[in-house]
Order: sequence, then C-alpha cells, then structure tokens
Amino acid sequence: MSSGSTSAADKSSAPLEAANDPSTDTEAFDPIKDPILKEEPRPSTGPVRVAPAHSNAPQETARTREVPANGAAATAPGSASRPSVMSEEDWAAVTKAATSTDTHEPEYPERRRNPLDIIGTIWIALSVPFMLLALSVRAIASGMFLKFEYFRPGFPADQFGFGSADREHYGTYVIDYLHNLDSRRYLADVVMPNGEPVFISSELDHMADVKGLISLLYLIAIVGFIGTVLFSLYLSRRNGMGMRIGFRLGAIFSFIAMAGLAVVALLGWESFFRGFHRVFFADGTWEFYADDSLIRLFPPQFWVDAGIGAGGIFLLLTIILFLFSFAGHKKRKAAKKAQRESADRI
Repeated sequence: MSSGSTSAADKSSAPLEAANDPSTDTEAFDPIKDPILKEEPRPSTGPVRVAPAHSNAPQETARTREVPANGAAATAPGSASRPSVMSEEDWAAVTKAATSTDTHEPEYPERRRNPLDIIGTIWIALSVPFMLLALSVRAIASGMFLKFEYFRPGFPADQFGFGSADREHYGTYVIDYLHNLDSRRYLADVVMPNGEPVFISSELDHMADVKGLISLLYLIAIVGFIGTVLFSLYLSRRNGMGMRIGFRLGAIFSFIAMAGLAVVALLGWESFFRGFHRVFFADGTWEFYADDSLIRLFPPQFWVDAGIGAGGIFLLLTIILFLFSFAGHKKRKAAKKAQRESADRI
C-alpha cells in the first residue's frame, strides 16, 4: 500500500518539477528564433473572475473574487473612507468644508464703480486746489505773518514815519477786516493819533474788493470741503472705489497749477502782480501813491514774501495730501495678492 501511494505521488510531482526547471523553459522558448507575441489589451466589459494561483480545483469550483471593470472604486461616490492618520473630528471638519456651499465675502471685496462714484471723485479732485489755496491765504493773512515781516531784518522801512509797531498796529486792522463781517466802515474808523483817517476812500474801495475776493475763495473752499466730506464717506463704503483717487488727482492738479504760477512769477514778478490785479480788479482801483497808507503798510517786498510763503505752504500741503492718498496701499496690495493665491489654489 505504501509503495503504491509513493509511486503515484512521484508520478504526479514529475510534471510540476519539469515545469519549474529553468532548463526546460530555455529549451521550450528561444528568444532568437521564436517571435515575441505582444499581448493586445482587451476591453473589459464586466467583472473578471480571478482564480487563486496554483489551484488544482476546476475553474467552476475555485474560490473567485470580482474586480470592478475599469478600476472603479467599490465604494459609492462621496463616501470616501477616513485616512488612518486622521482623527474622526478632523475628518468631519475636512468633509464639511469640502461639501459646504456657504459663500463668504472676501475681506477686501472687488471695487465697483457707478456714476455717483465718478462724480464724487471729480468733485474731490477739483475741490482740493481751492481748499489748499484757502488754507495758504489764511496762513499768510494773519497777525503772525505780519509780525514776522515787520520785525525781520532787511524789511524796508517806511519813508514817511511808520515804525514797525505802527505798521503792525494798523496792519492788524486790515487783516481783521478781511475776515470779519463788518462793512468798510470798520477801516474808515481807524485814525491816527492826530485824528486823521489812516485810509482814504479809494483805499477803502480796494480793500472792499479784496475782502469780496477772499470771501469768495473761502466760500468755494467751504462748499468744496463739505462736498468732499460727504463724497468721501460715500466712496469709503463697502465695495466703493475709495476716496484716495480723488485726493491724489487733486494733489497732482494743485502741484501742476502752482508750478505754472511759480514759473510765470519767476520770469517777471512785476508783470505777474499787475496781471493778477487786472484779472480780479477793475482798472484804476488798485494803484496808489507811495505815501498812501496801503503802500506804506504793504510795500512791494511784502507781497514778494507773501507770494513765496503762500506758495511754500501750498506745495507743502500738496505733498502731504499726495502721500496721504497712498495710506494703506501696501495692506490692500497684500490682501489682493492673498486673494489671487487663494483663488489659484481653489
């Protein structure tokens, strides 16, 4: 019995040993003579039954497993399994963020323009030069500037007897008249120690014209300032185009205008001074004799210094306003860059 079973086992194992012998494989296939057949891919139309390797059982009875066609996942869509390295809380948060349909407005939303935005920007740009000019004129038409001029070294003395203190005293009345609500009688009541009026009738008429011109400038500046505040609040709303463009354009316009006036004044101060008076005052109302009080209080050198001072203040305010228009530029630029990077990642 034992010999019979041994011989049967030897017979059954002989084909297996021959199949695993490398020499038999070499003899069965010659890579030089035998062509290599290229296996063509076959389209899969359904589950494929794969029998376990080295199975002696028939194909019908062998244990099989189904492989989905085209490598499709066995799990249903949207039911991805949680990675083992992630906790359930983290996985729930990631899944909620991926499937959430909530939309959040960005911190710096896209700027939108409408006709009122354009009108507001133009208003601010045109109002800025008048506001800066009004501030410059008010700084020069002040008692502080009078004191500086009358007592500084090199200022020409009065040939007809006014000292520095007298000039400051009578000049202060003129400055006050330009900024109060009184009529020309305010200056008509100013008299010298001997009772003689300081200003004659033609001087009073001219100062009334000057007061009207300065009052008009202040009125335009105040109206422009009120409109600028209102439009700035409107332009600063969420999704608004912002007020910085209007201020920047206004500063540029102001600089160009002042630069042009400065060039004309440097080329010929006397021509510039007379041309200015011809534009804003009637002929024959602004020329006086050397012994008239207005000339004694405000000689030509005073107006040269006043022009330089007003122009310097105007340019200084223009530069400050121009730099102010760039406030927050780096922050806005960084925010926009972060938004673009976030959009690219999505």
